[in-house]
Amino acid sequence: MDQAASVISTLNSALYISFYPTLFAQPIELPTGRTDPPAVFVIANSLVVSDKAVSAKTQYNLRVVETLVSARILADRLGVTTGRREKVTLREVLGRWISGDEKESGKEIKVEKLKDGLESILMEVEGLKPPPEKATEGQLGVTLEEMISLSGLTEPEFHQLYLSWVEVEAAYFHLYARAKHVFSEALRVFQFRDLCLESRYASHSSSTEETLQALGKLMNESHKSCSDLFDCSCPELDELTALARASGAYGSRLTGAGWGGCTVSLVLESKVEEFKKKLKEGYPKYQGMTEEELNGVVFATKPSSGAFVLKL
Repeated sequence: MDQAASVISTLNSALYISFYPTLFAQPIELPTGRTDPPAVFVIANSLVVSDKAVSAKTQYNLRVVETLVSARILADRLGVTTGRREKVTLREVLGRWISGDEKESGKEIKVEKLKDGLESILMEVEGLKPPPEKATEGQLGVTLEEMISLSGLTEPEFHQLYLSWVEVEAAYFHLYARAKHVFSEALRVFQFRDLCLESRYASHSSSTEETLQALGKLMNESHKSCSDLFDCSCPELDELTALARASGAYGSRLTGAGWGGCTVSLVLESKVEEFKKKLKEGYPKYQGMTEEELNGVVFATKPSSGAFVLKL
């Protein structure tokens, strides 16, 4: 996604990017430039670095396994056919379930049908919750043994398919939470897209203000899902996004892979300096920074054109 955005981005627009079944990108004009004053996105570095080499087996790698296995188990519950040696993804399960035909699942599905499918499959995901008698002290994960049993594979088949190529470490595997995050986040992408498209027809500033508030709400919901369901946030990111909202942002969420890195917040351009001042006062890692140092970790940005060849 980052590579695609760096090349095919257009001025004042976000990119709606689909990778399945083929790469497709559509520029979606953002309403931020039509407000008076305009709104911008403010990037804030949490100054927390996630060491992928150290944490992969409990974070990045683990999420890959959890989402892939949740897809297989969900497919079985929905009556969707999967091959015993197939690493089916949640997106593929959704496509096959919507189309009702495995052969048709690789074809393009219209946006409205995808949205309806996401809303419906989110209800089906509830079936991935462990039964109450299996939950320990609110624990909604399953053990490795339970996960293998739910997959319908033998232990050797499971290890070969899901564990032979990646190292993971976990007492519990949170299949329900990971699947719910993936599908709900996909639905929020469509909702964000729709709000931007609808805002083109807004005839007065109050409509645009309502749009910015709605976009911010989706950003907040996204961060909550990243934190609570996908568990890819960290205390500092949670603190920084909460501070951003309290400092005037319409919405704020982590950006990137998570477990550190940056936040992105939607803020009126006229309030950026005041916003940065409040972040400096409230976020411990920023306190004591010079203005130059702060500008290096907190800055406003607007969507612009991607990379291009300039002929002189």
